[in-house]
Amino acid sequence: MISKLLPLAALMATALFFSSCGENDEPSVSSNYTVPTTYNFNNVNYTKSTHLVKMTVELNAYLSKANAGSAVVPLDQAVVNNMFANTNSPFANADLNASSFSISSFVSEGALYKSYADSVLIFNTGVNASAGVGGFVPRNANKIVVSPTGLEYSQAYAKGTMGALLFKEAMLLLSNVKTMGIADTLAAQAAWDEAFGYLSVPTNYDATLTYVNSDPNRPLLWGGYLAERGIPIQAGSTIFGAFLKGRAAIGAYDVDARNEQADIILEKWEQLAAIAVLSYVTAPTASSNIGNYGSQFHELSEGFGFIASLKYRPSSSKLTAANFATLNRIIHTDFYVLLGQPGFTDLVTAQNILKSTYGL
Repeated sequence: MISKLLPLAALMATALFFSSCGENDEPSVSSNYTVPTTYNFNNVNYTKSTHLVKMTVELNAYLSKANAGSAVVPLDQAVVNNMFANTNSPFANADLNASSFSISSFVSEGALYKSYADSVLIFNTGVNASAGVGGFVPRNANKIVVSPTGLEYSQAYAKGTMGALLFKEAMLLLSNVKTMGIADTLAAQAAWDEAFGYLSVPTNYDATLTYVNSDPNRPLLWGGYLAERGIPIQAGSTIFGAFLKGRAAIGAYDVDARNEQADIILEKWEQLAAIAVLSYVTAPTASSNIGNYGSQFHELSEGFGFIASLKYRPSSSKLTAANFATLNRIIHTDFYVLLGQPGFTDLVTAQNILKSTYGL
């Protein structure tokens, strides 16, 4: 009972407040609540998700140093290990070093994604890559570090953890909120806020703005993809608006409206992942990219990570298990083989699955 959690001095006032709520002592749904235009609510706290996003950004940035220029840029295995586990104060942001959270504690399939990060260092040797040989592939004025099958390890890690950590956690949190009752209002608010943090947009996010890299409050990772890939499906305004409406509904005990907004976020966020995959399995087939392994491998590697995200799609997903298995098989095909298929048969199959499933 709520009254057990309240000070004695407030007990009578609480009893009066709930006296008309029925035999279950639950507050009535308010029909007059206001939905704000910014994510500013009482008792908001998404420190955990914010820290995990920023840790992911810092480790991604460190691994990407290997791609600079054409010569070997040495990386330190100890730095990668410490950033992944948040040990020995590895981050430039002191708040992250003091945090009790770590990538390793929350990412699914941690050993797999850690192996992708480690492989950036393993193949960062200056050897020119070719079919069956990992190493460097030129990309514009720089290069990428790839596996013997052409997978760019830094992208497999970066986009993979966006799915296996950030997307996965957000999907679980929002799905769990939908099972909560009015008595769980505080827990629902906390879970909703944490999920919002994984989107990583400012509290006054504006889908019509172009955020510059120098803006310390710019959207990060999934938040950046709201504009990078999500404009055709209006992902930014839809998801942010649903987060605002849902959080306001929780405070007003409007469970139906809360669940409706949760469903909107779940569906649109998954569609955002899908439209990113569609772009990355389509770009390598463009005439301007054919034969340019640096561009093609890079695009496919991003698609590799986003397809992995779909493993953590909500139970309401329109993507069937069979079609996900097909996408997974295609993106795990040796990239040299995949790009050598006449008419890009498998990539076209992937495109068609994504278009028909998600209405893209």
